[in-house]
Amino acid sequence: MSALSLLNVIGIIVVVNYIVGHLNILNPKFDLTEKNIYTLSDGTKRIISRINPDEPVTLRFYATEDGRIMPQEALNYVTPVRDLLMEIEKEGRGKIKLERIDPRPSTEDEDKAIADDITSFNGMDGTSKFYLGLAIEAVDRKEIIPLLNPNDEASLEYYIARGISKVTSNEGSRVVVGVMSAMPIAGPAMNFPGMPQRTPPPWMFIQHLRQDYDVREVSMSSDTIDADVKILLVIHPGGITNAAQFAIDQFLLKGGKVIAMVDPRCMVSEAYNNPNQMQMGMAPPSAPQDSDLPELFKAWGVEYNKHQLVADMTYRVTVGRGKSVPTFLSVDRAGINTSEPIANALEKVQMFCTGAFSISAKEGITATRLLESSENSSFIDSSEAEKVQNEEMTNFQPEGKKKILALRLTGTFTTAFPEGAPKPEAMPPGGPKPPGIPGLPPGLTLPGAPGETGGEDKKDAGAPAAATTPAPAAAAPAGAAPAGAAPAGAAPAGAAPAAPVAPEALKKSANSEGMVFLFADADMLYDVFALQRDQSGRAVPIPINSNIPMMLNIMEMASGSSDLVAVRSRASSHREFTKMNELMSSVEAKYRPVIEEQNAALNKIVGDIASLSGAKQEQGVVFLNPNKQQLQQLKDKQLEIQKKKRDAEKELKKQKDHLEMIITTLNMAAVPLLVVAIGLVLAMRRHSIQAAH
Repeated sequence: MSALSLLNVIGIIVVVNYIVGHLNILNPKFDLTEKNIYTLSDGTKRIISRINPDEPVTLRFYATEDGRIMPQEALNYVTPVRDLLMEIEKEGRGKIKLERIDPRPSTEDEDKAIADDITSFNGMDGTSKFYLGLAIEAVDRKEIIPLLNPNDEASLEYYIARGISKVTSNEGSRVVVGVMSAMPIAGPAMNFPGMPQRTPPPWMFIQHLRQDYDVREVSMSSDTIDADVKILLVIHPGGITNAAQFAIDQFLLKGGKVIAMVDPRCMVSEAYNNPNQMQMGMAPPSAPQDSDLPELFKAWGVEYNKHQLVADMTYRVTVGRGKSVPTFLSVDRAGINTSEPIANALEKVQMFCTGAFSISAKEGITATRLLESSENSSFIDSSEAEKVQNEEMTNFQPEGKKKILALRLTGTFTTAFPEGAPKPEAMPPGGPKPPGIPGLPPGLTLPGAPGETGGEDKKDAGAPAAATTPAPAAAAPAGAAPAGAAPAGAAPAGAAPAAPVAPEALKKSANSEGMVFLFADADMLYDVFALQRDQSGRAVPIPINSNIPMMLNIMEMASGSSDLVAVRSRASSHREFTKMNELMSSVEAKYRPVIEEQNAALNKIVGDIASLSGAKQEQGVVFLNPNKQQLQQLKDKQLEIQKKKRDAEKELKKQKDHLEMIITTLNMAAVPLLVVAIGLVLAMRRHSIQAAH
C-alpha cells in the first residue's frame, strides 16, 4: 500500500469517527436496559410535543471540557448529558435548539455562563473556574440548572423536562400547598442576617416544594383552610383537635386534595423534643410522638392503631455492622403497587417505625393500595420499638399477611361531622401550641416564621379556631339580638353585636373527584431518611431512596401536572437485596425457636437462682445460702443452657455466612462461566463443521 493510500484510509477513519461520534449521525443506539433508562420517557415527549413552534426553546449547555481544569468525574458526566440533550433536541423536531458552550477562562463564553447564573467551581489548576450547568429559555422565560450533579444522573431528565415545562407553560400563578404539622417542618425559607437561629430549618423536602409551589403553613388550631389552597399536606398531626379535623374534612369536600402522614412513633418528633439531638436552634414546641386522624379515618373507612408498629423480616433495613432493624422497612417493587402511575418506576421506599391501615368498604370511596409489607411481618407494640432497634427480635412470629402501609382513597366523600362544626375543645397536654417564636415576646414574630405562619407567603392558610370573624351585618337575622354596641348601620339601633354566622358545613363531596393519600409514617420525608449526606453530615439534595420522588409524584398528580410524574419516576434505579433478606430470614426462622426456647429456660433458671440465693432466718439464726447444693445445680444448669444458646447462635451465624458466601460466589462467577460455556459451544460447533468438510 502506498503512502497516499495509507493517508486516505486514515483520513476516512477520522472523518467517519467524527461524523459518528460528534455529529451523532449513523450512530444507532439500542436501549437494552430493563426499564429503558436511556430512552426519553413518555412524559418528556408529551411536554416537548406541546411546545409552541412560534416560541422555540433554547438549551444552552455549559461544560468546560478541559481536563486540566475540570475534574475527571465531572468530565465523564459531560457525555451522557450531551447525549440526552441531543435526544431531546431531536425529539423537538425544530422546536428545540441546543447550544453547546465551552466556557474557558477569560473568554466570552465564560461571560455567557456568568450571565446565565451558572455556578462556577475552582478548577484543578487552582486558578481557573469551570462550569457544568444548563440554561433553558423560551421567549422571556428562563430556567437555570446551575449545576448538573454527576451523582444525580438518574434525575437529569426530570430536571430538564421540568425546566422545559416551566418556560413553555402559560399558567400565570403557582399552585398553593398548605402544610399542617405539629412539628416545625416548614420554618423560614431564609435566616435573617445578624439574628440567631431560633427555629429549626425547614425540611429539604419543603424547600424543594417551594421551587414549584407556593407553600403556606396551616396552623394546627385552624378551623378553616383558605380557598386558594389546592393541596393540603398533613404531616404528623400529633394532638390534632376536632376543629382542625373539621377544617380538613370541609377542605376535602370542597374539592381539595389531601395528603396525610400519620405515625405511631415519630422519631423526628422525638428528636425535636430533645434539642440536643437537633444540634441547632432553640427547642421548638413539643409534639406528641404518635399521631392520628380518628374522626376522618372513621368517615373514610380506614382503621389505624396508633400504638402498633409493623415489624418485617423481609423488608428490614441493615443499619451497620450487620445489624438489621425489623421496624425500619425498605419496601422494594414487590411491595410497591407499580400499576399506579405515581409508583410504576419506583424502586425502593423506606419507612421508619411505620404503622399500617386496614380498610372497610365505604359507599362511594375506592381504596387503592400503594405500599404493602411482606407476609413475613407482624405487629408489635410501639413501646417495644426502641428495644428491637438495639436487640435481636427473637420472639418474632410472622402473621402471614401483608399490611397496608400507604393507600389512596378516591371518590365521593361524606363528612365526618354530620352535626356540623365541633364545639371548641381544650387543647390536650403536649398538643399543638399557639403560634409564636420561643424567646420573643408574645405577638412578636419573624416574617415567614412558623409561629407567624404563612412561610414565604407571610400568610396563614387557615384561621385559628379561637379567632372568629364577625359576620357581615346584612347576614345577621333581623331583630335576633338584644340591644348593645354595634357598628352604625350594621344592626338595628339598640341591638347587641350580631353573633358570627358560620357558613353552612358541607355534608358530601361536590363531585366524585375527591382524593386522599394516606401514609402510616411521617419520618420518611425527613432529610436524614431520604437524602444523601456530605462528609460533614449535612443533607444534600440527592435522594437515597424513592421517598421524596414518590411524594413529588403525588404532588404533581394532585396539582394536575401528570406528565412530570413519568419523568421523575425514573429517578431511582438502586436495587435492594430483597432476595438475600428473604433467604436470611428463612435461615433465622429455623433457629429462632431454639434460641427463644433457651432464652425462656435461662430466664427461669435465673429466677430460681435469685429465689434460693438469699439469706434465710430460722429461730433467730440467719442461714446464708440454705440450699447451697440445689443452688449449685441450678448454676450448672444455667451454664449448660447458655452453652446451648451460644451453640445455636454460632450455628445460625455459620449458616448465614455460608449462604452469603454462596450468593457472592454465584454473582462473581456466573457471568464468566456463562461466557466460557458459550465459547466452548461455539468452538465445538466450528470444530464439528470443519471435521465434516
